[in-house]
Amino acid sequence: MKVIFGKDSAELADERLTVLELDTFFQAGLEEPVTAYAVMDTSSVGIHQFPTLQSFRDLHNQMLEEYRKQNFKYCEDALEHLTGQWAGELDSFYEEFGQRIQSLKDQKLKKDWTGIVINTIA
Repeated sequence: MKVIFGKDSAELADERLTVLELDTFFQAGLEEPVTAYAVMDTSSVGIHQFPTLQSFRDLHNQMLEEYRKQNFKYCEDALEHLTGQWAGELDSFYEEFGQRIQSLKDQKLKKDWTGIVINTIA
């Protein structure tokens, strides 16, 4: 898996490759949040998985939407189905994302919470 930053780069790559949004974060020193995307080389995915790639892509994208809505139960359920897909290339992201959900679901988050990560490391 390769990671690229910015929507413009993702849209260019998405014309030829599978691109999945990972996370949006504020980086110290930047004025606007940055979104990271995974660029997946589907040649590493087994041919038996080709018919289901779009459904896993849709589930991944829906999980991120539900995350921003604080629907963490949906995210946990989605993670169970997504872990192990994409030839395991996103498993470390899914593990980290699951840990983040565990720490967030017991917090009182504001209704306007966006899910954007604030990175204080310059």
